[in-house]
Amino acid sequence: MGEHLNMLGVIEGFYGRPWTPAQRVRLYGWMAAWGMDTYLYAPKDDPWHRARWREPYPPQELAVLSELVTAARAQGVRFVYALAPGLDLNWSRSQDSAALLGKIATLAGVGVRDFALLFDDIPYQADRAAQALEQVAVVHRVAQFLDEHFLDEQGVRGLLLFCPTEYCAERARPDVKTSPYLNTLGEHLDPRVEVFWTGPEVVSPEISPESVREVAQVLRRRPLLWDNLHASDYTVHRLHLGPYQGRPLELRHEVSGILSNPNTPLEPNFPGLASLADYAAASPGWTAQASGLRALRDWLPQFGSTGQFGSAGQFGSGSQDHATAVTTEDLATVADALFLPHVTGPRAQRVLEAALRVIADPADQQARSTLLSARRRFRRVLHALEGGVNRDLLYDLHPYLVDVSEELTRLLASGRGGRTTFPYRGGLADQLMTLGWPEEKDR
Repeated sequence: MGEHLNMLGVIEGFYGRPWTPAQRVRLYGWMAAWGMDTYLYAPKDDPWHRARWREPYPPQELAVLSELVTAARAQGVRFVYALAPGLDLNWSRSQDSAALLGKIATLAGVGVRDFALLFDDIPYQADRAAQALEQVAVVHRVAQFLDEHFLDEQGVRGLLLFCPTEYCAERARPDVKTSPYLNTLGEHLDPRVEVFWTGPEVVSPEISPESVREVAQVLRRRPLLWDNLHASDYTVHRLHLGPYQGRPLELRHEVSGILSNPNTPLEPNFPGLASLADYAAASPGWTAQASGLRALRDWLPQFGSTGQFGSAGQFGSGSQDHATAVTTEDLATVADALFLPHVTGPRAQRVLEAALRVIADPADQQARSTLLSARRRFRRVLHALEGGVNRDLLYDLHPYLVDVSEELTRLLASGRGGRTTFPYRGGLADQLMTLGWPEEKDR
């Protein structure tokens, strides 16, 4: 872990199907190998975490959480349980305060020692300073409760993390410096409590050290970065396989830690999380492009017939028995096609430019060659997964690999996408996306 970061790790904090217990244990193994130390349990679609936060976990679900705490600890990973009561919490009702503390006690009873309280994505009150004061009261009551009942053997309380309602610059009103909400937090919140921040935006393509220093001054502490760079829960049409980028190395001095809230499916998170770990430990001269390629090389064994990592716990070492000979360049082409928010990687951009040239001139052999080469790469990756043992990775990537391969086939066959040869097979949403565009006279 980088010398400047108190925490480095992963947030399971997305909207959508939560990871399975087995997938979480697999993640802990990755994290241990990469030097990551913190996992935050906060899946929005765990009903007892958010929508039905007052209700106790059923015994079977509670047993699963207990096992996950033990599994994380065995890998040297801190398990942080997050509760998100903000949708309907009424702190003036004694029933609600009792329910919240009871939930904390139940989780502490199965071994959880680190907690987070999340107040993101909830309605704003007219008086935002008053809203901040109420949330501070909740956090302080939980801290007091933990101090009274759940200190460790050395008499120390575990972590207590807090996600504010104004958790990025675009949600601060009227702005970061003058926000009554953020300034109230900074003035009143216990300085031992870590405060999450996602950057200028909910999903921030870039985060500057200057912008973080600004919010740190208001909050009176270095923020803990909740990084949504690789999050995919807001789009069903893509994943994000690009490297950790848009964050200068100096940013590590300005935040207390970095936790990534990544793609909804687990397996495609390998390259992005590996690159984050690389960034955290990087020396001057580090580049995101080189980091991304290193991560893809380490990911390569998952596309072979064995589906195993190398020996001695090192990702990417050992033999690679790839029946279909997937290369790092193949994976780089896939990663560039599913790169980062609102941007494709350079290889995918070249494919797109070649596709436009083929549409303009179906006889352009150089452009056709580019499309053929790309299709071979996508198909090689797909066929390797189909013959391999990592079925989760196959299921996660299959729709994207097939879609791109079929679109390249269509363009190569006609150059203009003839409807007769390739009848439309999509659903209503995809049909609606084809409507309302200006006609192109030359097509």
